[in-house]
Amino acid sequence: MDEARLSEILVDLLDGHVVELDDAGLPADDLAGSAVETFRDAGMLTDDAGFVVTLRDGSEFQITVVQSRK
Repeated sequence: MDEARLSEILVDLLDGHVVELDDAGLPADDLAGSAVETFRDAGMLTDDAGFVVTLRDGSEFQITVVQSRK
């Protein structure tokens, strides 16, 4: 999986689109066996809000959440 595919999955989930899920409630195949932690829980040295997605193959993605408008 690459950044573009993960972005597509997250957009679909947040946009309420139907995403085929596996038994664990994760998008089938693409994210099966992955782990998700907040930056704080993962011990990241940042004040940014966000989370880390670690896939079963060991690849890791960091997603930072930035509020752009109130």
